[in-house]
Amino acid sequence: MYDFETLIGELLQQKPELGRDEVLRRIEEKKRTVGAGYLTDQGALFLVAGELGVSLRKGDASSDMTIKDLYIGANDVTVVARVLAVYPVATYNKKDGGKGKYQRLSLFDGKSSVRLTVWEEGLEQVEKLRLQVDSPVRVANAYVKQGLDGRPNLNLGKRGKLEVVNDENVSSKLPSISTVVQKIPNLTKEEQFIALDGVVASEPRYSEFVRSDGSEGSLFQFGIASEGGKETRIVIWSPSARPELKRGQKVRITYVRSKRSNSGDFEVHGDAGSVIIVDSPKSERLVLRVAATSSSQSAKVILGVGKDRKVKFIELGKGVNEPSQNDVIDVAPDETIEGKLYCRSPNSVQLTNDDAFPGLDELALKLHEVKEEDAQIMVEVIALSHGSVDDVRLRDGTTVKKGELVVGDDTGEMKLVAWRDLSGRVSGIQPGERLRMVGVASKSMKMGAWVLQLSNFSVIERLRGRV
Repeated sequence: MYDFETLIGELLQQKPELGRDEVLRRIEEKKRTVGAGYLTDQGALFLVAGELGVSLRKGDASSDMTIKDLYIGANDVTVVARVLAVYPVATYNKKDGGKGKYQRLSLFDGKSSVRLTVWEEGLEQVEKLRLQVDSPVRVANAYVKQGLDGRPNLNLGKRGKLEVVNDENVSSKLPSISTVVQKIPNLTKEEQFIALDGVVASEPRYSEFVRSDGSEGSLFQFGIASEGGKETRIVIWSPSARPELKRGQKVRITYVRSKRSNSGDFEVHGDAGSVIIVDSPKSERLVLRVAATSSSQSAKVILGVGKDRKVKFIELGKGVNEPSQNDVIDVAPDETIEGKLYCRSPNSVQLTNDDAFPGLDELALKLHEVKEEDAQIMVEVIALSHGSVDDVRLRDGTTVKKGELVVGDDTGEMKLVAWRDLSGRVSGIQPGERLRMVGVASKSMKMGAWVLQLSNFSVIERLRGRV
C-alpha cells in the first residue's frame, strides 16, 4: 500500500537536516527495539516520522497497467490479472492454406475483463500451466487488436509469455472472483457477469442438436434463484463439464451474460468457458477459539476464530453459558442468519479440551494475507499513526464522522477505517501501541489496495502498551 522511497522523500522534504543515512539508522533502531513480527521498513518509518512530528500522507503505491487501460494497437503489453475462463483449443483456416490452432482465455482484474487469444506458438505454455478459474497470471509481450465485438483483444504470439504469478505480494492485489461475485439479480437488461451465486431451483437437462451448417452442438440448462427470488433459466452452450445438480444446492456460475429470450424474459447464458462450481456441504458444528466478547442491545456476542482464521459472531441466548477469552468451544448454532450464529439452546455452546487447537497468535492474519472481500478477520498489529476522527461530506450532501488509523506488522501496512458512531473507537490510540483487532472486515479499494473496517461487534484490544 505504501511506497518506501516516496515516504522517505516526504519525510526528508519536511526534515532535510536529518539526511537519508540518519533516517535509515533510526528505522533500523526502531525495528530492533520493537522486535520481530510487527514492523516492515515502511512501518518503522511511520513511527520515526511520528516521533519527529511529521504526518506521512503520501506514498500510495501505483499499480501496473490495468485491463481498462488497454487500447487497440498497443504492443509489448504486460498485464497481471486472474483467469476467468479457459476455452478448448480451436482451429482456423490459414490464408496460405492449411489449418492453424489457437486458444481463448478470459482475464479479469476486478470489474474489467478482456479476451486473450493465444496463438499456436504459445499453446504449449497454456497446457503446461494447467490454468484454472481464479489463477493469477502475468501476460508479457502481448499486443492488442480489435476484437469482433469492437473491444480491445489481447493476443499472445511468438514473443509472448504467459506465466502463473507466484509472488503473493503481487497476487494479493488482484481481487479474486469471491470479491466480485453477485447474487442472481432481477435481470432487466443484457450485461456481462464475472460470476453469479444462486440456489438450484430445477434439475438440469442436457440435449444435443445439429446446427444449420451441419455442425453438432449441445446445451445444459437448469433453473437458479436467489433466496426468496424468482427462478431464472441458465443455459450453458457447449458446456465443458456437466456437474450433477440437485434442487436446493448452492452454485456459483462464472463468466455468463444475461440475454432476452424469444419469449421476452431474461435468461443467463454461458459457453464452454463458463464453470459451474457446486458449494460443498459443511458440517453444522464449528470448533472455535474465543478471541473476544462484545455486546448487542439485548444479548452477549462471542467472537470466535476457526482454523480457517475467520471470525464468527455468536449471539448467546439466555441460559447459554458464556465462555471466556481463549477457551476452545464446540458450537452447534440453532440458526445462522447472514453469517451470524445464534445459539439459544443450553447445549449449543460447549467447552472442549482441544490442546492442539491453534492459539490466538497463530490464528491472527498477517496484513499481506488480507485478500478476501468482506471477510471478518483478526489481526495483531502496531499503530503507526494517531487515531484521528474527521467530518466527511458524502455524495448526498450529508456529513458523517470518519475515524482513521494506519497500522502495520512485519509484512506491510494498512489503513483502518471506522464510520459514524464507531469512529470514536480509534480516537486516543497512539503510535507504537500494539493492538489485537478482532472481527474487522477486509475491503478492497481502487488500484488493488485493501483497508480494514470496523463493524458494530468489532473489538480493539490493547496489548502490552506502547513500544
